[in-house]
Formats: sequence, C-alpha cells, structure tokens
Amino acid sequence: MMMLLSLALVVVAASCKKKEEATPAPATEATSSAPATTTSATVPTSNADDLAGLAQGAIVVRAAEPLSEGHSAYYMIDEDPHSTWNSLEGKPNNQSTVIHLAERCAIDRVEFDGGEFELETHLPKNVRVEMSDTSAEDGFKPIANVTLASKSGPQSFPADANVPGRFIKLTIVDNYGAAMVQLADFKAFGKKLTNTPLADLTGKYKSEWLGATNLKQNGAQVSGCYEKGKAPINGGVEGHVVRFQYKSDIEEGPGIMVFSTDGKSFFGGYWNTKSAAEHPSMQAFSGTRESDTPGTCPGDPKDQMTNSLMTEKRLRLYGINFDSDSDHIRDESKPTLDLVVSILKDHNDWKLTIEGHTDSTSTAEHNQQLSQSRANAVKSYLTNAGIDAARLTPQGLGATKPVASNDSALGRAANRRVELVRD
Repeated sequence: MMMLLSLALVVVAASCKKKEEATPAPATEATSSAPATTTSATVPTSNADDLAGLAQGAIVVRAAEPLSEGHSAYYMIDEDPHSTWNSLEGKPNNQSTVIHLAERCAIDRVEFDGGEFELETHLPKNVRVEMSDTSAEDGFKPIANVTLASKSGPQSFPADANVPGRFIKLTIVDNYGAAMVQLADFKAFGKKLTNTPLADLTGKYKSEWLGATNLKQNGAQVSGCYEKGKAPINGGVEGHVVRFQYKSDIEEGPGIMVFSTDGKSFFGGYWNTKSAAEHPSMQAFSGTRESDTPGTCPGDPKDQMTNSLMTEKRLRLYGINFDSDSDHIRDESKPTLDLVVSILKDHNDWKLTIEGHTDSTSTAEHNQQLSQSRANAVKSYLTNAGIDAARLTPQGLGATKPVASNDSALGRAANRRVELVRD
C-alpha cells in the first residue's frame, strides 16, 4: 500500500502551519560561508516550522534503499516520532538522503529524533548535514557535523545559516554498532528566503493508489473524485495542503494531498481511523497532473455536501480558513460558506450545530476559546447571509476530538476543521 519514495515522486510545496501561524516574510540571506564544526546536542527550544518536513513541502529525492517498504525515507520527514526510516540490513554507515526543500532557505538549526528504537545501537552517531543551492547532486557545503547521544527523544544542534539553498544532504557517517541504522525524524529550522504561491489545482491527475483523480478549485474549496474510493473529494486547501475525507471499501479517515508549487504533482496519504493501532501511520500515495481539464465526477460540491448532511447528518467542512490564531475568516473561504448558505435555504427545516476544532498546539483553555470563537464566526457569516440564527448552534470543542495524530504537522492540519452536524 505504501509507496517507496524515489526520484519519480515529485511533490510538494506546502505551507501547512504547525499551529495557525502566519508565513514569515522572506528573509535577507547571509553571504559568508563559515565551515561547520562538530557540535553537541541541546534540547529543542522552539515550535518553529520544520522546513524539511512534508507539511512544508519538502520531498526526498535521493535515498539509500530502506529495510522494507514500511520504513521508507519519507518517514524521516513526516514529523511523526512513531514511524521510522531504517537502513538496509548490513548497510548502516555512509548512507545519504537528499531532501528537496519547497523554498530556498537558510537553516540555523537541525534536529534528530531516534523515536522508539529497538536498540540504542541502531541510533546514528556521527551525522554530516550539507546544503546545496545547485542541485540534488552537486554544490553541497557543510552546515553541521553532529554527534548524537545514544538516547531517545529529540536532539537539537546549531547549523550554519550562511549557506542558503534548496537541497539538504543528510549523511549517516556511522552508528553505535548495529547492523542497521534507524531514524524517526530529521528536522531543519531557519528562514525561508523565497515565498512562492501555489498554482490553481484544477485538473486531472494520475495516481497509482487513488486511480484517476479529478479536482476543481474555487477559493479554498477543492472538490472532485477519485476512482478507487467510494467517497468523492469534498475538501479544502490551506497553504499547499488539501485536506479531505478518504474512503475506500475497507478503510477511511482524514486524507492529505500536499502539492508542488506548480500544482503538477502531489504527495500525501491518509490515516485509517478504523485501524486498531493507537498511532496509525500515514498510508502514502502520490499523483501527477495529466490535464488542466478535470474529468466528470458524480454530483457537484453542493450535492456532495447535501448528501453527507442528509445521510450521515455530519459534514466535515474543510475549505474554511482563518487568520493565524484568530477567528477572522479569510476571503478564500467564501465559496465553501456560500454553499452552506444555499443548502440551508433549500432545507428550511434543518438545524445545524457548528463545531469548531483545533489541533493540540497551545493550552486546552486557549484551544477551547479559539474553537468557540471560530464557530461563532461561521454562525455570524451564515446569519448575515440570511439564515435564521435560531437554526444554528455554535460549539467549540478545542482539540478534544482529533481525527488524526497531533504528533505531526500533517496530522495537526487535518485536525483544524469545522464540522456541521444536523440536529
């Protein structure tokens, strides 16, 4: 089910935010290039965006062969400590992985996490981190040479921000003696030096796992369908990440598609909420654009939303975006909200509870207040559009009902949502 990352997996340029943070303005790049030196680990001190993470649009473009399909290199950058990259048995040392960043960046800190490793000897020991502004093959300069302690948990190291670029090479020089090496997470923090907007996603895509995938974008609303699943796509885009509900014959759960800046390819996956696992891993898929004209899907977005409220009495309403840590609804949310208005005018007897949900970032009290104020904001929009306020009940649920793991930025993106429940 899960696909190996390879040079054929071209993806993503996403700005999915770890909480509800605004994208920083492009920074002024440094010009000097001091050599990196071996440094000691420190405890991570900030919650900045991981620029080498899938949620930010990074992608592995070169990696050593993994132990198995279930230990592919993308697990190293999925920001989930419960999933790990493992090297091939008997080849623990001098293993290199190249990560293509979504934007040109200056990295000032790198972080490693061994995760739940079986043996301490599996953990990398000496690691070389290099940056290139040229390509995935050439032009690399060192930004950090680090020695990890043989312990679990994240370990943070300073890096040379004077070497900007788009490609990070991570080389495991050696480990603590085992026949394989294991790493749950590699993260890179710093400043984006460019900020490229996402192209329109409307088109027809080919995906080995999803089958033929057709998308139409209208503001933050992304609708469509895919061949393999039973359910249509009725989602929304935040930054470069499309969130939707995945459904097949035997599995379902929150889905994610992270798009390249030009909108021509995506990488993503879904979390099977029917799984018995406490921390289900993201089941991966990818796709490439075949045409700018999408194929035909059964029903339009309004029909799909109406059907969910009619049959399931619940609609997970992606496509409503708010300003950072605010209840101010962004303009791109208007198409989705206007469809809700139209549905409620067609069904005058329906009453809805508007649920606001956040990720687990910040305190429970803050999340509760934020989710309540956002639910109130959605109600205000609907009433201003002519819907009787007596038909709408806003309810803030904070982070109490996640639909994905809050351990990763992609999971947190899926958890930030508005749901409508028909009374």
